Amino acid sequence: MRRSLLLLVAACGAAEPAPAKPVPPPPAPLPGNEAKLELPAIAAKIAVTSSAPTDGNAPDKRSPILDILKAENDREMTILRAQPDPAHYLAYEVTELRVVQLEAEGGALIGDNDDTSRYVDVEVRVGSPKLDNTHQISDDANNLNAPLQRRGAVPFGDDKLAIANAVWVETDRRYRESLQELQYVRQDQATIGKRSSEPDFAPEPAEVYAEAKATLTFDKPQWIERLKRCSAKALRNDAVATRGTCGVVFQLTTTYFVNSEGSQVQQSWTNAQLSVSVGVKAEDGMSLTRLEQRFGRTPADLPADADVDKMIATVTSDLHELHDAPLAEPYVGPAILEGRAAGVFFHEVFGHRIEGHRQKDTTSGQTFASYVGKDIAPEWLSVYDDAQLVTLNGIQLNGFFRYDNEGVRAHHAQLIEHGRLVGFDMGRNPIKGFAHSNGHGRRSPGLPPVARQGNLVVEAARSVTRPELEQMLIEEIKKQHRPYGMIFTDISGGFTNTSAFAPQAFKVNPVMAYRFYPDGRKELVRGIDISGTPLVALQSIRAASREIETFNGVCGAESGWVPVSASAPSLLLEKLEVERGFIPTNRETVLAPSGEELRTR
Repeated sequence: MRRSLLLLVAACGAAEPAPAKPVPPPPAPLPGNEAKLELPAIAAKIAVTSSAPTDGNAPDKRSPILDILKAENDREMTILRAQPDPAHYLAYEVTELRVVQLEAEGGALIGDNDDTSRYVDVEVRVGSPKLDNTHQISDDANNLNAPLQRRGAVPFGDDKLAIANAVWVETDRRYRESLQELQYVRQDQATIGKRSSEPDFAPEPAEVYAEAKATLTFDKPQWIERLKRCSAKALRNDAVATRGTCGVVFQLTTTYFVNSEGSQVQQSWTNAQLSVSVGVKAEDGMSLTRLEQRFGRTPADLPADADVDKMIATVTSDLHELHDAPLAEPYVGPAILEGRAAGVFFHEVFGHRIEGHRQKDTTSGQTFASYVGKDIAPEWLSVYDDAQLVTLNGIQLNGFFRYDNEGVRAHHAQLIEHGRLVGFDMGRNPIKGFAHSNGHGRRSPGLPPVARQGNLVVEAARSVTRPELEQMLIEEIKKQHRPYGMIFTDISGGFTNTSAFAPQAFKVNPVMAYRFYPDGRKELVRGIDISGTPLVALQSIRAASREIETFNGVCGAESGWVPVSASAPSLLLEKLEVERGFIPTNRETVLAPSGEELRTR
């Protein structure tokens, strides 16, 4: 407020004629509008395998649970349609989830969990597709209309009465809650002037699909011994590490989806994840961790012992270097994001802002809502999201699925085409210009689905070799008169703010960051974050390498945790901002780590 007042006073004080001043030179072009680098017309290599949503359909493997849900859905919709405030849509999704977690540290097993649960999610929409209970209230500071988070329990087995009774109880609760939500919406609509013209719900074609129930097969004693050996090596291979941990997570998921449009979808799949982690506290108190993960469809897809040894060698070697690395200083200048780091960068900077529902959320910054059809990146760069992809360049993709949590089959969603924004990841919440879902409505059990990323892929129609990309970085360093540039080889994750009440900024957390000097020298540094704003960051991209790398992981947002992947070439950015990360207060331990003595035996 004070700054605005000072500007007003300055403007009022300039009423007297001022002497003529020379015309200033034209301002420098905005980032992204300068003369482009000449890049050879050689595309970055992308070879994919895919599986259509209808592949594997086996009607003879259909579970009686679908019939129970279908009968109950028909019965209850007959009643709910006849109410004074009728329901226009009703959907059930039963999720049966088995999660096995095994973890070892320093050669000993510290975690052994095997849990199976079954939940039902009930979605009742009251009103009409144009305006229903899910409509966002214009000023909902008290979260009156926030979606309720609850996991409804469903009995195991296929007893018709037991399952139908559990679903009936949850539906009755949800309908009453939806009625209350609709009253808040109507009251809000009656008091505001400008109202949204976009509907709250997009009807979609009915889908009927059933695949055989998957099985989770693994040798538990063998995995326990493998993890013990792995964690012992991780701790003892590097004299610096005070923690060495290896773990696996195996999941078996089966979902049964039925809605009032006639969809009946049964899906079943397994996931497997292996992690190798080492850690230590630096002399200044900073916690240092190095983590490598691998994902697969089944436990058999995870790396063999020889490859696990390579993972151990990578994390222990990196941790040793990080322990001795100096703290970085704040920096603005040219940088290279290597493949996996570039994938995480795109996931955070671009991917979350391209999720469709954010474009009509009045509390969101709606970064890209007005940019459809406009250039936001170099003309040689394209981006799409395709959950049908199984592998990319031989790597299994974590974001593969056939049907989303709203009963819509997965589609290829083109997001950027030759630098121009052309689309969004869409669920069943329409936005202006995009009336239908492209199969990206996703959630964890107990949460409402929203548009989320699946397999994000960055394409480069023009690319250079990796050595040429580094040479371009050197030229950019000299051009900007910087003492060095930056190279980021791995990013652990990050977060991005999409709320209109805070700066539209992102922050990602690099693990392995190097100063890169004009003479080709590299120096590892630690304790930094990459920050910035999305439009400037995208328009700062100058070149891409020919190699594509994939980051597999899980992503958390308002609809919970979902598996994702992001594949990208290494990218040269003209300018990237680096901040110093948080360093906690250093508290010395009273006792020396016991591992120091054990490693010497």
